[in-house]
Amino acid sequence: MSWDNLKIIRNIINSNSISSDDLNKEEYDITCAEAKLCDGENKIKGELTITNKRIVFSAKNREDISLELDEIELVKSNKHIFSIKDKLTIVGKNKENVFSLNYSEDWVSLIEQLLKTNTKG
Repeated sequence: MSWDNLKIIRNIINSNSISSDDLNKEEYDITCAEAKLCDGENKIKGELTITNKRIVFSAKNREDISLELDEIELVKSNKHIFSIKDKLTIVGKNKENVFSLNYSEDWVSLIEQLLKTNTKG
């Protein structure tokens, strides 16, 4: 699938993603989903968004977590046999963030593709 087709699809699907006012110049959102940030024993409900420049987790009454693509060192999916939701782990230069969401393997593939594209550009 080409990036142009992906842009069209994300416009149709993602009407609730981060506001265009929050996007940087030449940045557009690709996909978003409900997710929970796993912070120790706490699970914080919010929305995880992938743009062509970064990954953003937004939750009510909480500052956004924003990871630029060049900050990401590792991304992996963990699915526990008894768990309903997958775990998406994103390791940045300063911190590891773990999110609970559906289809984490698809998220890993997309993020890895963006990381490859980002290093070429």
